[in-house]
Amino acid sequence: MATANRRIGGPGERVDAGLKVTGQARYAADVVLPNLAHAAYLGSAIASGRVLTIDTTGAEQAGGVLLILTHHNRGPLGDLPNGDGTALAPDPRPPLADARVHYHGQFVAMVVAESPEQAAHAASRIEVTYEPVPCVVDIDDAEALRLAENPGRGDWAAALRAAPVALDVLYSSPVQHPCPLEPHATVAHWVGHDLVVYDSTQWVLGDRALLARAFGLADDRVQIFAPFVGGSFGSKVCTAAHTLLAAVAARRLGRPVKSVLRREQVLATIGPRAATRQRIQLAAERDGRLVALRHHTRSHCAVNSGFPDRDPFHEPTSSVTRMLYACPNYEAVHDVVPLHLMKPGWMRAPGEATGLWALEGAMDELACQLGVDPLELRLRNHSARNAHTGKPYAGEHLRECYERGAERFGWARRDPRPRSMREGDAFVGWGLATATHPGNSDDASVRVRLDCDSRGAYAIVATAGVDLGTGLYTALAVVVADALELPLARVHVELGDSRLPPAPVTGGSNLTASLAPAARAACLQLRRRLLGFRRDPDEVAAWGELLARAGLGHIEAIGATESRAVPEQYAYQSFGAQFVEVRVVPELGQVRVTRVVGVFDVGQVVNATATRNQLIGGIVFGLGQTLLEQLVHDPARGVPVGADLSGYLLPVHADVPDIDVSWLDAPDPAFNSLGCRGAGEIGITGVAAAIASAVHHATGIRVRDLPITPERLLAGMAGEREK
Repeated sequence: MATANRRIGGPGERVDAGLKVTGQARYAADVVLPNLAHAAYLGSAIASGRVLTIDTTGAEQAGGVLLILTHHNRGPLGDLPNGDGTALAPDPRPPLADARVHYHGQFVAMVVAESPEQAAHAASRIEVTYEPVPCVVDIDDAEALRLAENPGRGDWAAALRAAPVALDVLYSSPVQHPCPLEPHATVAHWVGHDLVVYDSTQWVLGDRALLARAFGLADDRVQIFAPFVGGSFGSKVCTAAHTLLAAVAARRLGRPVKSVLRREQVLATIGPRAATRQRIQLAAERDGRLVALRHHTRSHCAVNSGFPDRDPFHEPTSSVTRMLYACPNYEAVHDVVPLHLMKPGWMRAPGEATGLWALEGAMDELACQLGVDPLELRLRNHSARNAHTGKPYAGEHLRECYERGAERFGWARRDPRPRSMREGDAFVGWGLATATHPGNSDDASVRVRLDCDSRGAYAIVATAGVDLGTGLYTALAVVVADALELPLARVHVELGDSRLPPAPVTGGSNLTASLAPAARAACLQLRRRLLGFRRDPDEVAAWGELLARAGLGHIEAIGATESRAVPEQYAYQSFGAQFVEVRVVPELGQVRVTRVVGVFDVGQVVNATATRNQLIGGIVFGLGQTLLEQLVHDPARGVPVGADLSGYLLPVHADVPDIDVSWLDAPDPAFNSLGCRGAGEIGITGVAAAIASAVHHATGIRVRDLPITPERLLAGMAGEREK
């Protein structure tokens, strides 16, 4: 491969940028089909109980109404898969299945009309009577159910008793919601007996499998399109209720149906990040070396999830505590609390974002208790192996991340005493935390076709994988342009079509690591075949000339990535170090993050521009997690309070400081042929703990409950004054 043409790792423009800024990129809600009808939904006014009566008379008399669906007339649907690896439903019970109500906002009726306004008006005229029963929506107000305990190691209890230093702390995080910019939307229509769906989804093949099962169809009779998705952060993994109901209504009416959720419906009916209560117990020698760690988590599930150990998802907070630091004695216990809320789902870095909030916060507390620099404490407990499995990391450069981050941030100038650093009327605090996320990949296929026109050779890259706005179009174009020595503009990428070669769900920071090696493998196949048509091994010939010599109009190959081919003797993990500066005005309890430095080891970077965007975006996500975001529910009625983008607070430009991100040039060749790992989620990890540690350094107040609001900080300061 000619190094002069090498593009992997360098900066580059987004190949889909032109389509997006000119409005030509078509998202699900943009799809307009002939004779299109529009859906609206009525959500339950109670959080627990059952529907007694539904009077649709007023809705039926409203203008433009075509169809009203309730549990009385929805019709049969097949069983929905839930965690079998082929697809996921947010609820194994199909929507409008019966009169039971499990959370506020649960769909109790669907109206389809000629326009969205007519559908919404008609839905508002449906009268429902309920038989409510008391609801529980607070994780601290219900009994927990014990999940199977995670395998531990050593004897943590004995080590805890014998250790000279111990720490026992409780950290909490609230219900939080992914809130993608693009609302959840679907257009469904039937072409003969085949179902065609345009959906805002992370997984076209998951949609296809679930809808095929629901309607008793073979997979090849369901087509899913998602060429552009406007963000997700985990909230579009499951095939949602509105997608199923749009398909039901389209079949009933014999015309396409569009369903676009309102923002408050997204916040009520799409799975959020679960609330957590995490008890961290640490034991250490006097030099700070850990000898015992116990992590006890309570998180919430939905009352209709089924028994928790059969639930395919719970917030996996212990995924980081068990592996990050060298500690011979460890135990993790996880309890779940059934609540009358929508079933929790995936949200960016599930488990890592919440688990590191507690673990790294506790590590900072241990450092303060010992009088050890927080960075030095982490270095003393650093492990070059996965502490749980014992496997060495194939590529691990965490120490370098610490060292480079500390130098870029100026950590050596930190005065360790709380309240020792000031600027004007504000206290200044510095904090740090470790960032980490597993290196994930899955089975994937990519087809690359090489063709020619009057301007020479060009390539068409195709896979069912979905770009959520994170840069997959560009990553695949870069890999193929590099492998085939083509200009980037001569590579066209097709994504998000269930008829294309199979790809896994876009989630877990896995897709680039899965698809980029497959694309490269397809290109290498093409190169080998075409180079076989040279007259001698040293001949330099254009691809078009070799195609003509072979008598071929075009040539194509399918490359594959197989997860089972990844060597099992290693562990695969990305790491990073987050350094944060805050300014706190003590009279107001106002926290401003004024500087962030993040250094990451994510293997080979495919496209520097996209990677930088992803890492900065993850850190901004962490700012929201730490300082702003919480979805609050009225404890009496179970109603989500402020369930829109004016009430659910997210970071805006004024909240975002200068963010300095960089990464190590350290490919992980054992993981895949490109040595790349995902960078979409690691940016959020560790941010919350770093900010909280900086707040403690600035004020002397330790806040262990997210979000860190002025009210909580002022309450902590008042408590200190009373002591």
